[in-house]
Amino acid sequence: MKANNLIEMDDNSYSLPSNPLRIAFCLPEQNLLDQVTSNRQDDASNIQQEYIAAGLRARRHKLTLIAPNYLNEVLCARNLLKPQLVPRTWSRRIWFRTASKGIWKIQQWLHVPYLNVFSNYCLYDAYLQCLPGHDLVQERNSLYRAGVAMACKRLKLPYILFFDADEILEHDLMGKPITGLLRQRAKYLIRYNLRAANCVICVSESAKVHLITTWNVPAGKIVVFLNGVDIQRFRPYPETVFETRASLRLGMNPLIIFVGNFYEWHDVKTLLDAFAKVLVVYPDARLVLVGDGSLRRAMVQYAVDVGVSHAVHFTGLIAHSEVPRLVAAADIAVAPYPIMKHEFWMSPMKLFEYMASGKAIIASRVGQIADVIIDGNNGLLVSPGDASALEVALKGLIGDPTLRSRLGHQARVGAVRHHSWQDYSSRLEHLYLNVIASRSVNLI
Repeated sequence: MKANNLIEMDDNSYSLPSNPLRIAFCLPEQNLLDQVTSNRQDDASNIQQEYIAAGLRARRHKLTLIAPNYLNEVLCARNLLKPQLVPRTWSRRIWFRTASKGIWKIQQWLHVPYLNVFSNYCLYDAYLQCLPGHDLVQERNSLYRAGVAMACKRLKLPYILFFDADEILEHDLMGKPITGLLRQRAKYLIRYNLRAANCVICVSESAKVHLITTWNVPAGKIVVFLNGVDIQRFRPYPETVFETRASLRLGMNPLIIFVGNFYEWHDVKTLLDAFAKVLVVYPDARLVLVGDGSLRRAMVQYAVDVGVSHAVHFTGLIAHSEVPRLVAAADIAVAPYPIMKHEFWMSPMKLFEYMASGKAIIASRVGQIADVIIDGNNGLLVSPGDASALEVALKGLIGDPTLRSRLGHQARVGAVRHHSWQDYSSRLEHLYLNVIASRSVNLI
């Protein structure tokens, strides 16, 4: 079977609601709101939120996109019009501003960091003005913010918290831990939001366990929604393979691709070590690394150090719309992760995008990846941080085009059947209706 004839989703599989919901879709910052409203998809979290918002709009729900800016003002965008500032009331009065400035001066004198107390009250005031009239509020979690949760509690609005990552733990993993009073404040606000939420959405079973064990969230109000993929955008593009490879001056060399950010939890170093050994047997093989991040310069230098820079192409950050054809042009797609002290809680979108593209995938056996990729069926799994195992898997796939084709076909089938954003939106809508009706979130 040709790659472009693989099973596709029936567009009529999910009936549209008869009564659209009015949803307040709260984002953590103006930058994210700007990118979602303008469809500028430059970062994984932005892409994720845009897909979720677009899926809900496609199901005819009425979304109001809301986010704070750096001045503690709240911006509100209805139907993707230009965001407007939400008028605040009591937090603009002289007594509030005087108290805020006075206490901040005292904190500076005592060398106490800014603890976001008054800023949260400013946001709370604004949310009290713009949230009424909605059926439900969903907020993506962020550090130091509790205005949405406070307003929902006051207004008695159903509140869903989208908890895609523990940002305190992320700072720890990046070697930039939040310490002292700021850490205590961050913990307090996270706990406040989690307690206030009627339902908490997370992206993996590992994340659910983390929420239960670290944050004491009752299991009954946690729902796991793996990330999804646009199965129409990410698909095999046999008609553009030659053109895409020519643009990268690759010809028909064996091509391996990695898409992601260069951070501590993406093990590009191990990939480069493995690729160096692959080049001994397959000197014409090429590796394309797509993305940017704090470790990118270090990885560029490391490619030089291990003698593979001539065969590695770093694209830097590119528009998400350009990624599908790059992935489609590759023979093998990799998702390498290191051994981590903490349980892997993420649900990598790149994994589902590789699958939908019909690629032969090699991924580290961490967290929920091992539940999505069945070794030898729709991809290959290797131990995290194991360059030798990754080397063997890469050599095996380069030398076996039949295996690559079979794994890629099965991956595409799985993505279409189980991981489309369309399916995600339908399940999310069902969850919303259960929350509004005060039914168990476990009914989805």
